[in-house]
Amino acid sequence: MKDFLEYQKKSNNYYQLKKLIEFFDELQTNSLIKFFSDKEYRSLVTIPEVALTKGKQNCWVGKVWISEELFRYSHPFILPNLITKKLTKHEVEVQFKVIQVFSSVNIAKTFWIKDFFEDYSVKLTNQQKTKMKNYFIECLQQYKEHGLVDGNYKIISKGKVYSTKKLTSKVISEGFIVYEKLYV
Repeated sequence: MKDFLEYQKKSNNYYQLKKLIEFFDELQTNSLIKFFSDKEYRSLVTIPEVALTKGKQNCWVGKVWISEELFRYSHPFILPNLITKKLTKHEVEVQFKVIQVFSSVNIAKTFWIKDFFEDYSVKLTNQQKTKMKNYFIECLQQYKEHGLVDGNYKIISKGKVYSTKKLTSKVISEGFIVYEKLYV
Protein backbone atom coordinates (compact mmCIF):
# COMPACT_ATOMS: atom_id res chain seq x y z
CA MET A 1 0.00 0.00 0.00
CA LYS A 2 2.95 2.30 0.72
CA ASP A 3 4.22 1.89 -2.86
CA PHE A 4 0.72 2.50 -4.14
CA LEU A 5 0.44 5.72 -2.17
CA GLU A 6 3.85 6.86 -3.43
CA TYR A 7 2.78 6.09 -7.00
CA GLN A 8 -0.41 8.03 -6.43
CA LYS A 9 1.62 11.20 -5.88
CA LYS A 10 3.38 10.71 -9.24
CA SER A 11 0.37 9.59 -11.27
CA ASN A 12 -1.14 11.68 -14.01
CA ASN A 13 -4.56 10.26 -13.19
CA TYR A 14 -4.82 11.33 -9.58
CA TYR A 15 -8.64 11.20 -9.59
CA GLN A 16 -8.86 7.47 -10.49
CA LEU A 17 -6.21 6.50 -7.97
CA LYS A 18 -7.91 8.54 -5.27
CA LYS A 19 -11.22 6.78 -6.03
CA LEU A 20 -9.53 3.35 -5.76
CA ILE A 21 -8.07 4.24 -2.38
CA GLU A 22 -11.43 5.53 -1.17
CA PHE A 23 -13.12 2.32 -2.38
CA PHE A 24 -10.69 0.06 -0.50
CA ASP A 25 -10.79 2.26 2.60
CA GLU A 26 -14.59 2.01 2.56
CA LEU A 27 -14.40 -1.75 2.00
CA GLN A 28 -12.20 -2.23 5.06
CA THR A 29 -14.14 0.25 7.18
CA ASN A 30 -17.39 -1.60 6.56
CA SER A 31 -15.86 -5.00 7.28
CA LEU A 32 -15.85 -4.67 11.04
CA ILE A 33 -17.90 -6.93 13.25
CA LYS A 34 -18.69 -4.90 16.35
CA PHE A 35 -20.20 -5.76 19.70
CA PHE A 36 -20.98 -3.27 22.40
CA SER A 37 -22.49 -3.92 25.80
CA ASP A 38 -22.44 -2.20 29.16
CA LYS A 39 -19.38 -4.27 30.08
CA GLU A 40 -17.24 -4.26 26.95
CA TYR A 41 -16.67 -3.28 23.36
CA ARG A 42 -15.16 -5.68 20.80
CA SER A 43 -14.31 -5.24 17.16
CA LEU A 44 -13.09 -7.80 14.62
CA VAL A 45 -11.74 -6.98 11.18
CA THR A 46 -12.95 -9.40 8.52
CA ILE A 47 -10.86 -7.82 5.76
CA PRO A 48 -7.42 -7.40 7.33
CA GLU A 49 -5.43 -6.60 4.19
CA VAL A 50 -5.84 -4.89 0.84
CA ALA A 51 -2.97 -4.80 -1.63
CA LEU A 52 -2.76 -3.07 -5.01
CA THR A 53 0.09 -3.68 -7.41
CA LYS A 54 0.81 -2.22 -10.77
CA GLY A 55 0.51 -4.99 -13.34
CA LYS A 56 1.25 -5.29 -17.02
CA GLN A 57 0.08 -2.63 -19.44
CA ASN A 58 -0.14 -0.01 -16.70
CA CYS A 59 -3.19 -1.58 -14.98
CA TRP A 60 -3.66 -2.10 -11.25
CA VAL A 61 -4.34 -5.51 -9.70
CA GLY A 62 -6.13 -5.54 -6.38
CA LYS A 63 -5.84 -8.37 -3.86
CA VAL A 64 -8.16 -8.42 -0.88
CA TRP A 65 -7.55 -10.81 2.02
CA ILE A 66 -10.96 -11.74 3.39
CA SER A 67 -11.52 -13.85 6.47
CA GLU A 68 -14.30 -15.76 4.71
CA GLU A 69 -15.59 -17.80 7.66
CA LEU A 70 -15.86 -14.72 9.83
CA PHE A 71 -17.27 -12.66 6.98
CA ARG A 72 -20.06 -15.18 6.29
CA TYR A 73 -20.83 -15.96 9.94
CA SER A 74 -24.51 -15.10 10.36
CA HIS A 75 -24.71 -15.16 14.16
CA PRO A 76 -23.25 -12.37 16.29
CA PHE A 77 -20.55 -13.56 18.61
CA ILE A 78 -18.09 -12.27 21.13
CA LEU A 79 -14.57 -13.57 21.30
CA PRO A 80 -13.09 -13.41 24.77
CA ASN A 81 -9.80 -11.65 25.22
CA LEU A 82 -7.43 -14.60 25.21
CA ILE A 83 -4.34 -12.46 25.21
CA THR A 84 -3.48 -12.21 28.87
CA LYS A 85 0.25 -12.72 28.45
CA LYS A 86 2.97 -12.52 25.84
CA LEU A 87 2.30 -15.41 23.48
CA THR A 88 4.67 -17.82 21.84
CA LYS A 89 4.45 -18.54 18.11
CA HIS A 90 2.77 -21.86 18.87
CA GLU A 91 0.18 -20.22 21.15
CA VAL A 92 -0.66 -17.71 18.42
CA GLU A 93 -1.18 -20.60 15.99
CA VAL A 94 -3.49 -22.32 18.49
CA GLN A 95 -5.48 -19.13 19.09
CA PHE A 96 -5.86 -18.59 15.36
CA LYS A 97 -7.17 -22.16 14.96
CA VAL A 98 -9.60 -21.73 17.87
CA ILE A 99 -10.97 -18.51 16.37
CA GLN A 100 -11.18 -20.11 12.93
CA VAL A 101 -13.12 -23.15 14.18
CA PHE A 102 -15.27 -21.16 16.60
CA SER A 103 -16.34 -18.71 13.90
CA SER A 104 -17.80 -21.48 11.70
CA VAL A 105 -21.57 -21.55 11.30
CA ASN A 106 -21.97 -24.96 12.94
CA ILE A 107 -23.05 -25.15 16.57
CA ALA A 108 -20.74 -28.14 17.02
CA LYS A 109 -17.15 -26.88 16.90
CA THR A 110 -14.88 -29.74 15.87
CA PHE A 111 -11.16 -29.40 16.54
CA TRP A 112 -9.12 -31.96 14.56
CA ILE A 113 -5.95 -31.90 16.66
CA LYS A 114 -4.22 -34.74 14.81
CA ASP A 115 -4.74 -32.94 11.46
CA PHE A 116 -3.62 -29.65 13.01
CA PHE A 117 -0.27 -31.18 13.98
CA GLU A 118 0.11 -33.04 10.66
CA ASP A 119 -0.37 -29.77 8.76
CA TYR A 120 1.81 -27.75 11.11
CA SER A 121 4.65 -25.93 9.38
CA VAL A 122 7.46 -27.28 11.58
CA LYS A 123 8.20 -30.59 13.26
CA LEU A 124 7.17 -30.48 16.91
CA THR A 125 8.46 -32.45 19.86
CA ASN A 126 5.99 -34.37 22.01
CA GLN A 127 6.52 -31.79 24.76
CA GLN A 128 5.62 -28.95 22.39
CA LYS A 129 2.52 -30.82 21.23
CA THR A 130 1.42 -31.38 24.82
CA LYS A 131 1.86 -27.67 25.61
CA MET A 132 -0.15 -26.74 22.54
CA LYS A 133 -2.94 -29.21 23.42
CA ASN A 134 -3.06 -27.71 26.92
CA TYR A 135 -3.30 -24.26 25.37
CA PHE A 136 -6.25 -25.43 23.21
CA ILE A 137 -7.93 -26.57 26.43
CA GLU A 138 -7.08 -23.29 28.19
CA CYS A 139 -8.56 -21.26 25.34
CA LEU A 140 -11.77 -23.30 25.35
CA GLN A 141 -12.00 -22.99 29.12
CA GLN A 142 -12.00 -19.22 28.68
CA TYR A 143 -14.77 -19.56 26.09
CA LYS A 144 -16.72 -21.61 28.63
CA GLU A 145 -16.14 -19.01 31.37
CA HIS A 146 -17.51 -16.35 29.02
CA GLY A 147 -20.63 -18.46 28.43
CA LEU A 148 -19.86 -19.12 24.77
CA VAL A 149 -19.61 -22.92 24.96
CA ASP A 150 -21.24 -25.41 27.25
CA GLY A 151 -19.55 -28.17 29.23
CA ASN A 152 -20.83 -30.91 26.94
CA TYR A 153 -17.48 -32.05 25.54
CA LYS A 154 -16.87 -34.92 23.18
CA ILE A 155 -13.58 -36.48 22.22
CA ILE A 156 -12.73 -38.20 18.98
CA SER A 157 -10.80 -41.45 19.30
CA LYS A 158 -10.23 -43.94 16.47
CA GLY A 159 -12.84 -42.13 14.41
CA LYS A 160 -15.58 -42.48 17.05
CA VAL A 161 -17.08 -39.80 19.26
CA TYR A 162 -17.30 -40.19 23.05
CA SER A 163 -18.75 -37.88 25.69
CA THR A 164 -16.46 -36.64 28.44
CA LYS A 165 -16.73 -34.20 31.33
CA LYS A 166 -13.16 -32.97 31.08
CA LEU A 167 -10.71 -32.33 28.28
CA THR A 168 -7.08 -33.31 28.87
CA SER A 169 -4.06 -33.31 26.60
CA LYS A 170 -4.11 -37.13 26.53
CA VAL A 171 -7.73 -37.54 25.44
CA ILE A 172 -7.78 -34.88 22.69
CA SER A 173 -4.95 -36.33 20.59
CA GLU A 174 -7.19 -37.08 17.61
CA GLY A 175 -9.72 -34.31 18.17
CA PHE A 176 -12.59 -32.99 20.25
CA ILE A 177 -15.94 -31.27 19.90
CA VAL A 178 -17.46 -28.43 21.91
CA TYR A 179 -20.87 -26.87 21.45
CA GLU A 180 -21.57 -23.18 21.07
CA LYS A 181 -24.26 -21.74 23.32
CA LEU A 182 -26.94 -19.94 21.40
CA TYR A 183 -29.04 -17.34 23.13
CA VAL A 184 -32.63 -16.94 22.06
